[in-house]
Amino acid sequence: MTAFSKQLVRDIRILLWVVTVGGLALAAYCICVGYNGALPWLSAMVGLPWTAHGVVCSFYLNMAKSDHRTGGITFECAKAAGFAPAQGSEDSPSI
Repeated sequence: MTAFSKQLVRDIRILLWVVTVGGLALAAYCICVGYNGALPWLSAMVGLPWTAHGVVCSFYLNMAKSDHRTGGITFECAKAAGFAPAQGSEDSPSI
């Protein structure tokens, strides 16, 4: 089973690409029908989700760094198990 935080990042990436492709399709449609107005809302529709994605990935990386250093929960659990891989885990190869 995928950890909640990894699933969250994966879901955000899928949603991000849906919004991006949708925004590009909407821009193409506006051009095809001859829309001559300003499109700042279109750039915000695509740009803001990418900004949010950067923030989410940054915080996920910070969480992973804190968990995997000495004193972090992942490191200490692995140390207690003698750094042996968890049974059936593909994410934790042996050291």
